[in-house]
Amino acid sequence: ESAVKALVDSGSLPAEVLEAPLEVSDTKTPEHGDFACNFALVATKKAGMPPRAIGEMLRGQLLSNSEIFREIDLAGPGFLNLKLKPEAISQYVPRVLAAGDDLGKTDLGHGEKWNVEFVSVNPNGPITVGSGRGAAFGDALCRVLDAAGYCVGREYYINDGLNSQQMRLFAQSVRHYYREALGLPTEFPEKGYRGEYVADVSRALLDRAGQSHGDEPTDWFQKASQDLMIDRQRGDLEAARVVFDTWFSEQSMHDSGHVAQQIDRLKEKGEAYYGVRPEGVETDADEQEEVSVGKEALWLRSSSYGDDKDRVLVRSDGRPAYIAADVAYLQNKFDRGFQKLKLILGPDHHGYIGRMYAACRSLGHTAGHEGEFEIIIYQVVRFVKDGKPAPMRKRDGNIYELRDLISELGAASAPDAPLAEQMRIGADVTRFFYLMRSHETHMDFDIDLATKQSDENPVFYAQYAHARICSVLSKAAEAGITPGADNYSLLTHERELGLIKKILDLPFEVGRCVADYGVHRLTTYATELARTYHHFYDQCRVIQPEEPELTKARVSLCEAARIGLAATFSLLGISAPERM
Repeated sequence: ESAVKALVDSGSLPAEVLEAPLEVSDTKTPEHGDFACNFALVATKKAGMPPRAIGEMLRGQLLSNSEIFREIDLAGPGFLNLKLKPEAISQYVPRVLAAGDDLGKTDLGHGEKWNVEFVSVNPNGPITVGSGRGAAFGDALCRVLDAAGYCVGREYYINDGLNSQQMRLFAQSVRHYYREALGLPTEFPEKGYRGEYVADVSRALLDRAGQSHGDEPTDWFQKASQDLMIDRQRGDLEAARVVFDTWFSEQSMHDSGHVAQQIDRLKEKGEAYYGVRPEGVETDADEQEEVSVGKEALWLRSSSYGDDKDRVLVRSDGRPAYIAADVAYLQNKFDRGFQKLKLILGPDHHGYIGRMYAACRSLGHTAGHEGEFEIIIYQVVRFVKDGKPAPMRKRDGNIYELRDLISELGAASAPDAPLAEQMRIGADVTRFFYLMRSHETHMDFDIDLATKQSDENPVFYAQYAHARICSVLSKAAEAGITPGADNYSLLTHERELGLIKKILDLPFEVGRCVADYGVHRLTTYATELARTYHHFYDQCRVIQPEEPELTKARVSLCEAARIGLAATFSLLGISAPERM
């Protein structure tokens, strides 16, 4: 940047080139140098001259004004291949040691307040393995945003509205099992919820409330059963190391009058109108709008903001439709001071994007990737065993819980370990595998690979590098050698320099993750950093009594690598074991 500006100030390049993107990246092969820059190519139009001419000027400016380069090659049509002096790289080791746990942190976000809502499944069942991908992705994204200097609020929206048909069916199902256990007359509700977990809720409710509540109305069962299920969901998520700052109740907005206030606000702004549903026009079944033909309902002018049709805000019987609470909830987040809202949804929610963006715009806010409110969709995860799809369902067709996946992976990986250790291992494996692919792509979760205790398992491979470093540091400490050297310029081997550069890339990986939410990069980075360390260790003997100064420098480099791995694991939400 300084070199380009100097060329502009001297009149060698026009000021327009300052608008061209300036990117420095790794070279495709180590022989080409340490870094590459394509500025000459992307600036050629703005400069009005051939890229090689720009490259020659930039090369000369860099070599004459910086002492960090040992050589700069101009390759092809105008690529600059930058080769650094070893000491220009090795001088960063003490900076890594000083950064410690803060290695991956930047001030990219400048404290901007973001609200990230994820998981938010109805409180009518435990957290499933399908929702587990969203939980791991959402939590890792929040960790990355924290590291990048954003002020992040992790939020879980509890769909506990008394107007929810799904929650009423769940309550009626629990009530059926409850009365059945008491020997009272009962009939299973049409389209009700079956399965072990529903019976479990009824038994827990019976233990808590006793036998005198069999005749309570559905509303009582809805409140009592969803409270139990929320506790269970909280435990499921904590087993996966996912903890929310806020569990926000939908019903609380109805009780406080906030939903009614926002409906009135939209009416006053002319964004909502009363009208009848014409014959032949169906409302969405999943919204349970039940608008009678010929009867007035209150409609949101969502088609004016990119939605494919107007949506019902208040049904013809006077009950608010689901989107009414969604509108109120969006505004509530803004009222709490959040500047950006991110909502992470599963693959079956693509249809919600248009209506939710329209709702946001009707409130006077912007929506989309560059807007104040954005929906992020993660794709389907498929579980594979023995090379074939493995249906993740338990007996009687019941759902498969995230907690069970964690427990079973841990037990398969370490059958003789205590339960707490099995759960630690299971959570590590589960999170890492969920995060190995971009959230935008479908992924296969290989059960066989996830339980292997070998280098083939990427979790084992990355964590083993950390444990190996801890062993080296322990042996060094026994010999009286601790991190901290007098002469880091002794680190000149290509494996040493490659390891330093890889460690230093972590804050930039964090920045890349923020740009497009691609937190999967961190699992790749962890694997690459582990591989780079193993290559260094295999070629550069660390503890050499005959070379005390080099030994100190290499021990320091080992500690820097450990810091890099531990910081990456923290971003991924997995543990950093000291022995394996």
